[in-house]
Amino acid sequence: MERNGEHWLLRELLLAHRTSGAARPFVAVDGGVNRGDYSRCVLALAREIGVAVEVHAFEPAPACVAELRAAFAGEPAFRLTPSALSDRVGEALLYDGQSGSSLASLVPRAEHSQANGAAVSVPLLRLDDYLASHGVARVDLLKLDVEGHEVAALRGLGERLRPETVDVIQFEYGGAALDAGTTLRDLYRLLEGRGYALAKLFPRALELRDYRPWAEHFSYANYVALAPRWRG
Repeated sequence: MERNGEHWLLRELLLAHRTSGAARPFVAVDGGVNRGDYSRCVLALAREIGVAVEVHAFEPAPACVAELRAAFAGEPAFRLTPSALSDRVGEALLYDGQSGSSLASLVPRAEHSQANGAAVSVPLLRLDDYLASHGVARVDLLKLDVEGHEVAALRGLGERLRPETVDVIQFEYGGAALDAGTTLRDLYRLLEGRGYALAKLFPRALELRDYRPWAEHFSYANYVALAPRWRG
């Protein structure tokens, strides 16, 4: 996270929240927690900067859920839901799900061998249902690391997928998108259509980018969708 820009972005967002003087906590949604490194970073930086924080975490792999419950047992700001984010409620197969692999996916992956981790049935939920039932009116940061299931997870926000409700969205783009049949253009169209500006994340910068076909190289990268206020 220190090398790919995630740590830098988190720090900048938390500092901006502190500067704003907002009385409410900084609300982060961690979609695809795996073993919790990202959530740990959110909590640690929030303590360092002096910002109250809530982390709403979603992880479907049973092995990871057991580890997370033990590791975060004494952390009241970390709220774990053992489900995958999607555009429907129900169940689906999580490939490589029993191993707890960071590459586990709701999409069969062609990029790596899944022989060591059998698929497991996991629950699905829509994020708009979760936010409504938990009284979460605003999300400051939605981070998605869902291995090709990004479009479905975003559609699961329904009418809440707008800058007034979800301020910043970070998502991965790479080989998993190819396996899922998702293009970067799909993500641009969805997010720009809801009023966001798209940027590529670098180690210490965000570069606003219009969509260009040459970007469809399916190499690992993080992109960030920003509410209009961040363009100023």
